[in-house]
Amino acid sequence: MPTPKNSEGIRVLVTGAAGFIGSHLSRELVRRNAEVFLIDKPGINTARIEDILDKVRVHYVDITDFSSLKNSIREIRPQKIFHLAAYVDVTRDWVIVDKMINVNIKGTLNLLRSLDGVNYDCFVNTGTCEEYGDNPTPFSEDQVPNPVSPYSASKVSATMFCQMLHKTVNLPIVTVRPLLTYGPGQESQMLIPSLIKNVLKGKSFKMTKGEQTRQFNYIDDVVEGFILAGTTPEGIGEVINLGSGAEYRIKDVAKMILNLMGNPIKLEIGALPYRPGETMHFYCSNEKAKKILGWRPNIPLKVGLKRTIDWYKNEFS
Repeated sequence: MPTPKNSEGIRVLVTGAAGFIGSHLSRELVRRNAEVFLIDKPGINTARIEDILDKVRVHYVDITDFSSLKNSIREIRPQKIFHLAAYVDVTRDWVIVDKMINVNIKGTLNLLRSLDGVNYDCFVNTGTCEEYGDNPTPFSEDQVPNPVSPYSASKVSATMFCQMLHKTVNLPIVTVRPLLTYGPGQESQMLIPSLIKNVLKGKSFKMTKGEQTRQFNYIDDVVEGFILAGTTPEGIGEVINLGSGAEYRIKDVAKMILNLMGNPIKLEIGALPYRPGETMHFYCSNEKAKKILGWRPNIPLKVGLKRTIDWYKNEFS
């Protein structure tokens, strides 16, 4: 699916299509002329995909409902599956464990079981950088996962099931682990959109000392990584990081955003304490993605931030 021309007619399924990454991926697949089917739970907010609803076929199904899911899969019969549906909550609260197990583990297995008898050539499982926990950086795929929350533990479990099913019954599965991703339409509680919205409202922004480093990846680069993972036979059976490979201090990213927006508000650096157990370095190696997928991030941070700022300006003007 590298070009719009040879994507035509390929039946592609995206679960979790109304989410941040899922919506951008679905839109790009439509642009490349794939035959796109979407699965999301009933009652989901489809605002992110409103512009493509007339170009795709949506099945409103809860992936924890195996019977309904199997009926939809029988109808769709996808050639490629991008599985992004998940319950995301990175808190340490034990109350959420049952839902993590039901959605992230059982839901993934329900989808794979539903595909029995379908002649698909690639299932892209979405892992998470949270699977690395507090491992030393840069995170590499050969590190033993070290989950630190119910969410990360559930994603490790799903990844291991996928790896096991590839090894034992040769299912064509690849797992991608996207690092921190930003861009138009991201949830507003994240650093980049929340700061941009504060600037647009003319409100000062309180933050920690900002010495912790993170890796920021523009959504278009991450989407390209997903598509390459779904179209590169050499990736089958692998776990592959999708990250820029570069780390930035949080305070430097915040200053870059303010500079791009004309520095109209005060950035209150150090006004907030670090979170308990704050991870001071969080970034990955992307050598495996380069080698196997031929993937390299193309959007520099400053360019991606400018695009994101422009989107929010237009959205909230």
